[in-house]
Amino acid sequence: MSRRNHIILFWSIIAVGLVVHVACWLTKTGMHYPDEIFQYVEPAYIRLEGYGWLPWEFSRGVRNWTLIAFYGGWMKIFLLLGAEGAWLHRLIGLHNTVLALAIVPAALRMGRLYGGEIAGWTAAAVCAVLPPVLFYSPHPLSEVPAMVLTTWGLTLWLEGRGDPAREGRLAFIAALLLGLSVVIRFFSAAFLIVPTIDYAFRLFQRNRAFLYYAAGGLVSIAVLAFSDWVTWGTPLHSAIEYFRYNLLEWGNAHHGVSPWWQYLDWMVERIGWGLVLFLPLILLGLWRTRLVSAIWIIAIVGLSAIAHKEERFMLSCWPLMVVTFSAGIARLGEVLTTAGRRRALVAAVAGAALVASTAWGVSKLDWHWYGPLFEAQQYVGRQPDATGCMFSGRIHLSGGSAWINRNVPMDSYQADLGRNPLFNYFIVKDGTHEATRARLRRWVEQARFEDYVVYRRE
Repeated sequence: MSRRNHIILFWSIIAVGLVVHVACWLTKTGMHYPDEIFQYVEPAYIRLEGYGWLPWEFSRGVRNWTLIAFYGGWMKIFLLLGAEGAWLHRLIGLHNTVLALAIVPAALRMGRLYGGEIAGWTAAAVCAVLPPVLFYSPHPLSEVPAMVLTTWGLTLWLEGRGDPAREGRLAFIAALLLGLSVVIRFFSAAFLIVPTIDYAFRLFQRNRAFLYYAAGGLVSIAVLAFSDWVTWGTPLHSAIEYFRYNLLEWGNAHHGVSPWWQYLDWMVERIGWGLVLFLPLILLGLWRTRLVSAIWIIAIVGLSAIAHKEERFMLSCWPLMVVTFSAGIARLGEVLTTAGRRRALVAAVAGAALVASTAWGVSKLDWHWYGPLFEAQQYVGRQPDATGCMFSGRIHLSGGSAWINRNVPMDSYQADLGRNPLFNYFIVKDGTHEATRARLRRWVEQARFEDYVVYRRE
């Protein structure tokens, strides 16, 4: 294939991926998990607008403000362009949706290292429309930028291993990207284990790339230290508190405990019938991509050892598994035929089957979790007489201050708030005890958003 055709194919993949990603962003409503609101959007909103609610992590300092500052910078730009309220949440989601496509060129380059053009283009095409990424990328979570930084960091590390002339510079950039992925998501440190051992081992062979790698790592540590010093008053405060809370105190178990096989169960559920194809090809590509495979296997084992588990935590593993899968496809093509076009056809069919099967699995997830509640909050915020709002459920399951876009008190329903005239709007789920109580106390229905009802105090 000529260079011109390569360029056309690459930008065609990006264009298709962009259309699919934006379409998923447009169709998603609500949130995936409260963290996207109250760990990122809400803290940034408080800095920009001066009001909001912070969860316990910010009283103890378990979170660092680096990613919040990054999102906040974009939110400030959006405010200057005229966006406000709910659009700040939505546009940060759009930013992540587009950002997620940055894994495509990284997957292309990583795949080429292990299976030539067939593996490279298969990995790129699959990653452009990979359903788990499509599902999570429209949300302002830390997993999305961490996935991009991790994938690129590992790609540059692998490329440097085969290019002694550039290895030092690539090692520095790889360490910087991998380190920044840890800054915004501490568990990403699991993805550094194999590269760090590799560089350290080759240091004994008088390879000086480790020194460049260490320098890049020190820069990322300096970023975290500075961020924590500015916000918490102590360098590396959030990393220390995170380690203390999650490992020494085993506080992660307070947020729900799942069995050790939970991530395997989720993978089976997402891939579904495609496992018949996916598993043999993963096994076929496992040895060829042993460094990459070791990384995602170590990450899944590490995640499985932690009591609290969430499916989004393994997002960074998906592009790496796709590379192993694509290398397996390339190996299968080599066994089946010598014709390049037939190998490409085998790769296209296998890649499409994986995308189709995971799309079916991902479609079972909730794409509109609490979407109606967010719309109800937005409605209350538009009412000129609103002086306070309470709602069914816990406050961290709401859209936060951005969605109501008014500096009025907002809280979960409590009996004393129900008697407080300041709270003159009540968002309640229909058919609950709170809904019955609201009608008995002569609250007046104002609007409905699916199964959520907005009442106003008479």
